[in-house]
Amino acid sequence: PYQRRGLGAALLNTLYRNYLKDSSVVDITVEDPSDNFVRLRDFVDTQNCMKLEAFSKDKVLNGFCPEMVKAAADQLKLCKKQARRVYEIIRLSYTSLKDANLYKDYRVDVKRRLNAPYQREQKQLEKLRKALKPEEFAAAMVNITDREQRLEVLTKQFNELENHYRKVLDKIAGSDI
Repeated sequence: PYQRRGLGAALLNTLYRNYLKDSSVVDITVEDPSDNFVRLRDFVDTQNCMKLEAFSKDKVLNGFCPEMVKAAADQLKLCKKQARRVYEIIRLSYTSLKDANLYKDYRVDVKRRLNAPYQREQKQLEKLRKALKPEEFAAAMVNITDREQRLEVLTKQFNELENHYRKVLDKIAGSDI
């Protein structure tokens, strides 16, 4: 009977307010959060960051920057990863689907972040290729996804993330900020 009444968001904001005063707390993180908690935290953090100057429309549309990381860390005790996630949600709210170029820029920006681990893996594989004999390298490559598979996975990840972000924005639109 107490679900969907904003109690979780109120509790999380209360925790934030309590720890914002504590100078020994660098950031507020949650180890292995549930999907429901991730949704709640994205909602609360996005609402809070939307009030910060560093996340204004002009700045967000210019891309993720160190000023956003600093503001989120200093004023809300958010880690860089969460600040980036919130930036992506806020940027989506400022991105019109009618503007194909703006939406493409958004999509590329998010996919670049999603693809970063794959890029690091590719660099490591290149080092491995130089260090191993061709037959050893071929054996090591058996379970590595090819470019086409990676693009499929990347598109799926982006679509799932965008769907999640839209739900967060819909919830914010329906709440009293």
